[in-house]
Amino acid sequence: MHKLSFVLIMLGLCVAGVGLKAQKNTPQPKANVKPAQPAAEKKPKTNAIDSLIDSYMFAKATELIDQELEGQPNAQYTAALKARKHQAAIGSSMLEATQKVVFIDSQVVGRDAMLKAIVMHESCGHTLTAKQMKDLLNTTEDPLSTAFVNNFGDHAIFCSKTKNGSIQLKESKHFGDKWTTPTLLRGLTDSTATQGFPFLMADGTTLYFAAKSSTSLGGYDIYVTRLDAQTNTYLKPENIGMPFNSPANDYLMAIDEANKLGYFVTDRRQPADKVCIYTFIPAETRDTYEGLSENQLRNLATIHTIKASQEKSTKAVEEALARLKDAKSATKDTVGNNDFTFDIAYGKRYQSLNDFKNQQAKEMAYEWVTQKFRHEQLATMLRENRRKYAAALSDAERMALAPVILRQEQELEAQDLQLSTLANKVRSLENN
Repeated sequence: MHKLSFVLIMLGLCVAGVGLKAQKNTPQPKANVKPAQPAAEKKPKTNAIDSLIDSYMFAKATELIDQELEGQPNAQYTAALKARKHQAAIGSSMLEATQKVVFIDSQVVGRDAMLKAIVMHESCGHTLTAKQMKDLLNTTEDPLSTAFVNNFGDHAIFCSKTKNGSIQLKESKHFGDKWTTPTLLRGLTDSTATQGFPFLMADGTTLYFAAKSSTSLGGYDIYVTRLDAQTNTYLKPENIGMPFNSPANDYLMAIDEANKLGYFVTDRRQPADKVCIYTFIPAETRDTYEGLSENQLRNLATIHTIKASQEKSTKAVEEALARLKDAKSATKDTVGNNDFTFDIAYGKRYQSLNDFKNQQAKEMAYEWVTQKFRHEQLATMLRENRRKYAAALSDAERMALAPVILRQEQELEAQDLQLSTLANKVRSLENN
């Protein structure tokens, strides 16, 4: 009896234990807790960074870039950020060294019309479209952007694709009745850069051009270089900085020394099919601003307004505007009208080609007029190079100019003799 009671008690305890265990394993109602959400993916701040760079807020752009780079796992985005950081560093350096430039005019034109809108004296040479250059050279070359031909019409500079696919500046010389095979400009064969929009100064030494390279602020930047006449090699190009260059495309720089006016073309703040042409007063030396606030400097660097650059330059601006007006209204002299004077005999002077009675003398007089014009242009270039030589700040500059001056002096002497000989022939034909 006692054994039976013990068994029944133990059996009851086992059943109770199983029940408790079953109760523990039974799912219990969960508390009302929201499920965890995946972390939101960070959106790239490329647009915000670009906006800061376009606004010349280079320090803030760099700060934002550093924040984005911290712990950034995306390799492609990291590369884009580092490229923008390099761009911001270039912009910051340029901003601090912004050049003092007095602007007098600006006009917005279509891209196709920009060359027609730039009025230059004939002594400055000619800027041509790519098609005009192709027609002139009559070659298999396929010129791109704009091109340049000097005032004598015997030296052309343009750009086209090289064998490795890069776009580089080339030149061709005119000898006899044909142009030489185009060759790359020595010293400027940077295969990583895209070059174009050349303009050679009347001195035949100073070359402006546009390029996309590792030192560009954005798109095309304008560069300047000079020819070492002894080695026929161009020196390392210098980025001309702000206010001429910007995060946008800055294309063509042209200096009209005869009218003391400068032009440059940019697409900053312009729609896709437009460019803005700024006219400015070329400076003898490169001066920078001092004592300005960052906002004032930024407005001058961006050319926020033309008027801001004209402070304390009222007289210079008025004179430059008068020169610009004269340049725009000037018409080319027409041979055959009262465009020259020629002493045909003692006390007798012709005022027009139409005064000639002898047809052969008239034709030779036409040639005399053409050669005399070239002689005057060369004399102007020689005077300017002599002035530059006297004002040079380094031996390197003087060494580069010396052979150019010597060559121009020799050529001027030869032209003097040609003019004198031709004039005597004209007189002999007309007086007999």
